[in-house]
Amino acid sequence: MRDARRQVAHLQRAVSRTEKGSANRGKAIGRLGRAHARVGAVRGNALHTFTARLARAHAVIVVEDLATTNLLKNHHLAAAIADQGWGELARQLAYKSARHGGKVIVADRWFASSKTCSGCGWVRPKLSLSERTYVCGSPACGLRADRDVNAAANLAAWGEAQLAGSAQVGDRHPGGPSEGSGLHACGGSNEPAVTLTGASGEAGTSRPRTRVA
Repeated sequence: MRDARRQVAHLQRAVSRTEKGSANRGKAIGRLGRAHARVGAVRGNALHTFTARLARAHAVIVVEDLATTNLLKNHHLAAAIADQGWGELARQLAYKSARHGGKVIVADRWFASSKTCSGCGWVRPKLSLSERTYVCGSPACGLRADRDVNAAANLAAWGEAQLAGSAQVGDRHPGGPSEGSGLHACGGSNEPAVTLTGASGEAGTSRPRTRVA
């Protein structure tokens, strides 16, 4: 929709300039409808391509149940969020993973994946959407990471814990219980792309606050 926004806006203005009930209005509405259909087709194709690749590449996929309605209240992000089709993405992942013999695990929306430090498990009391870099407040850790990378690392470790039936998430740093394996249960690296500053030799563990929804 973002790519087609200018064209759609032009077609909407063309509809508003026509007389109600006229043949020209019907044609203008038809052109607008076809533009929206093209947007939907492009979005659908992108989602199918992406989810098919994930389902084939990973035996276990962890997704997070987000309060999308609340996120849409942010007028600066609402259009971009609505354009992603998160609900359809989760639906496609579920049946495509099952088709390939895989599994999708859903983390409850109350799991603080973005606020939790993936290095030591410290939880920030507040993290605004404008903060794109996560900074751990624990003096013994000092981890700095991209906000989304940090959340993904927490979700991957949470998924490992659910598969293992454990109440504790595995440490993804040197010296922790996951030290012997370079890959987590989803097939990706245990090491998030982060920069550690002032970290001790062992980072501790993250602890999940919820179970599978």
